[in-house]
This record gives sequence, C-alpha cells and structure tokens, in this order.
Amino acid sequence: MSYSTALSQGIAILLYIHTIAEENCSNFLSTKVISEQLNIPVPTTVKVIRNLNNARLTLAKEGAKGGILLARPLAEITLLDVFLAVEPGKALFKLHTDTTLQGKDVDAVKQKIASSLQTVEVSMHNHLKEVRLTDFLN
Repeated sequence: MSYSTALSQGIAILLYIHTIAEENCSNFLSTKVISEQLNIPVPTTVKVIRNLNNARLTLAKEGAKGGILLARPLAEITLLDVFLAVEPGKALFKLHTDTTLQGKDVDAVKQKIASSLQTVEVSMHNHLKEVRLTDFLN
C-alpha cells in the first residue's frame, strides 16, 4: 500500500494556515507563502489546496488580498476529512484479480483476501475519524 505525500502535505497546510491565523489574526494566506514556508513545490501546493477547497476544508479568495483560509475550525477537521480530500475516490487497497486461474477455490481465496482488506480499511477509516488536527497541536 502506498499513497502520495498529499496526506501529510494537506495536514501541514491546514496546520500552518491555522497557526498563522492564530498568531497574526490574519485571514488569507497566499499559496506562494504556504509553498515557500512548507517547502512544497507551488504546483503541488496548488493541487493539494484545490482538493482541500473541493472538500470544503479551506476557502480560496482571488485577487490582491486573496489567498487561503480555513473553512471551519481546526478542531472540527479530522484526519479522515483530510485523507478523503487529498485522495478522492481512491480505494485503500487495489486487488489483483486479473489472473488466468479460475474455479471455486480461486474465487474463495479472492473473496477472503477482499474481506480481510475491507476489514482493515474500515478500521483505518474509524481511526482516522477519531483523530482531530488539533490533537497534533496539544
């Protein structure tokens, strides 16, 4: 199983926006500043923020005084929210089912593997749902 670094980048971006807004009482942060401060390439930052915006975790404002702002308090954002935002529509596990082997025994093994991995995925989702981003700040 392997995911992109988008999850950790999304978490970092949200924590950074929250921290700067708290410290400076500022609202919108530019994508360029976020990119520079977190050492994430601008195109990657733009892509991750677009996904965060689509998931309504952040708000984007165009123009000279524009930038990015949290759409809701950090305490209301879970790791599952961020995961679903930056890895939209991706299954946790991809099953290899394209085999030339056939038969009831092969189907039974495939079903057992799929069932086991589904149990793991549900467990992971439940755990991610319990972790709030503010847990990283305390």
